[in-house]
Amino acid sequence: MKKFVLILSLLLVSNMAFAYNYSDIVKNSVNVNQKINYLPETKSWTKSYNPQSIDFVKHITVGSGSYSEYSHNKTYYDTNTTYEFLDGDKLIGHNMHLLKFFELGFDTKITHRNLSVEEIQKLFPDVEIIKISQFKNNKIVIKKPRNIKRTYLLVNDTDRDFYKYIFENSDNGAERIKGLFEIEKPQKLIYSHFGSRDKMFPILKIVIKESVFAK
Repeated sequence: MKKFVLILSLLLVSNMAFAYNYSDIVKNSVNVNQKINYLPETKSWTKSYNPQSIDFVKHITVGSGSYSEYSHNKTYYDTNTTYEFLDGDKLIGHNMHLLKFFELGFDTKITHRNLSVEEIQKLFPDVEIIKISQFKNNKIVIKKPRNIKRTYLLVNDTDRDFYKYIFENSDNGAERIKGLFEIEKPQKLIYSHFGSRDKMFPILKIVIKESVFAK
């Protein structure tokens, strides 16, 4: 009986999600009610006060979506992002419903520039990026080395929307960056709209296999 319990415990541990070690850049987030300043002359962002800067305060929209808003002098500006962090003097935003990253600026409104896959890779140098365009019929097979833990990140390079999508039966959804997941053992992940199988919300299937030839 004790041997059975031990084996069961090992199986449960092997399938648990691992806490990904985010870089200091990604962890340098802008929190709710925190001030952040934009300097128009240099087009740079900082958390430090500057008398020539435009000061903003971060808020979260009322209702579903958990989108960020930045207010200045009682005027609210939409960001179309759900998580923001500073990369030097750049403000980077992630939209968890689009699985996209943007560099944010400010003119008369918040501006957006899509980050390239290469730029995203620099922010997450130890992850393997999976582009949505790589899926065939909403399915992709990923091969990894045997008994090696790997971290993956879904990046949307299409016009698709993944509003309120989650990983089914997985703790990977707790990550601060949506679409990031860690795998140690072969398994199949389903990314769905709350488990829906409606054709309006097609699921994504991610099949993880092991191979002695995988690097």
